[in-house]
Amino acid sequence: MNRDTIVRMREGIALISGAICGLLTARLVLKTLAARPDSLAVIWLYNLSNPLVAPLSILDREQPRFGAILELSTLAMLLILISLTALSWVWLGRIAQR
Repeated sequence: MNRDTIVRMREGIALISGAICGLLTARLVLKTLAARPDSLAVIWLYNLSNPLVAPLSILDREQPRFGAILELSTLAMLLILISLTALSWVWLGRIAQR
């Protein structure tokens, strides 16, 4: 692979991962602060981020349905995404050094 292509891939991965992390962080803050679920912005954000946290929703089964909660599925998905991004960043960096 061309070195410039790898650099662009690394930047693209960082950009996409950063956007998704921002979305998940906003969701985590809104859930923790018990944002009004009837607000259009909150509904839009929850609907946009639901597919990302749905695979880990079993972690939240003991959580209350309403009020301020620490959504563990969102927190776990953030940690997974950050870890995968860091691993891909290092892996692509090693490919670029060859």
